[in-house]
Amino acid sequence: MSKDATPGYVLVDLNQRVVDILSQYRVAPFAQRFAAPRPAPGQIVGVGDVLSITLFEAGQGGLFQSDLGARVALVQRVDTDGSISIPYAGRIKASGESPQTVERKIVAALEGRAIQPQALVQITETVSRSFVVNGEVGKTGRFPITAAGDRVLDVVATAGGSKQQPFETRITLQRGSKQGSAIMKDLIDNPADNVYVQPEDRIYVTKDPEKFLAFGAVPAPGPINFESEKISLLEAVGKAGGLIDTRSDPGAFFVFRYEPASAVRSMKPDYDGKFGDKVPTVYRVNLRDPNAYFYAKAFTVRDKDVLYVANAQLTELQKFLQIIGTVSQAAQPVILADRIGRR
Repeated sequence: MSKDATPGYVLVDLNQRVVDILSQYRVAPFAQRFAAPRPAPGQIVGVGDVLSITLFEAGQGGLFQSDLGARVALVQRVDTDGSISIPYAGRIKASGESPQTVERKIVAALEGRAIQPQALVQITETVSRSFVVNGEVGKTGRFPITAAGDRVLDVVATAGGSKQQPFETRITLQRGSKQGSAIMKDLIDNPADNVYVQPEDRIYVTKDPEKFLAFGAVPAPGPINFESEKISLLEAVGKAGGLIDTRSDPGAFFVFRYEPASAVRSMKPDYDGKFGDKVPTVYRVNLRDPNAYFYAKAFTVRDKDVLYVANAQLTELQKFLQIIGTVSQAAQPVILADRIGRR
């Protein structure tokens, strides 16, 4: 084992430079995957939309004489071929057009048949320019995209807001075959992740408290909820009950997570990039150094981080890396805990 890295992982000693670098990086699950411009403003008719259509004539005795006078009201759903059916006008292509354009098409088709015809078209139910919200919100269902455009936090508010605290609310965005999720408070803190919703997006809001896994020489090992918007590494140690004096080695305290490759290159310029975009990273903290307490206070714990306090520095580090080497994702602390328990 080399001093700075172990096979399959990048080992980083926590110091002020590392803390400063990490403070500049944020997890951006939506900005990177779902960045898209605001949907085009204005209403556009789409397949499946429901249209309210009112036809008018200038005089009595025309085609559309009714109890309402020289007018008639229709409700039409746009067919799969994008058209609607209008009496005496036949099939009118509506999909991809504005309501005003559809009005002009209807009037043109009725010229010579109706008496100075006029038409009013309104979209009363939109499917093509809508999104769906499900889960822990005040009102689930399908909602239309407004003319101004709607961001993820806007649509959660439209659906009545989350029933949980922002730091306990996970928002999952599904767009076609792509899917990503983020804690609601991260969208609030990082506006770039509060992306515009696109037609046919699906948003799922669930209760999923952020947690980390602590094990080794701590009094309270296992998954531990943050129970706050964010916690430092020093606070996480406190939530695990501190260190067991008779067993723990303060000089061998480790944190495991996946980091962006760009962050790892900043911390270790000699990193060869062999792990791709997400780099399995182990931070080593020497709490025998008084300065390390300041580093730990400035180091922010992330959801699904794994914290380990060793008994003996060298052998326990090897054991720690061997254990996490059998786990393919850091987001599986329960599996990890189970494998630790069998050792």
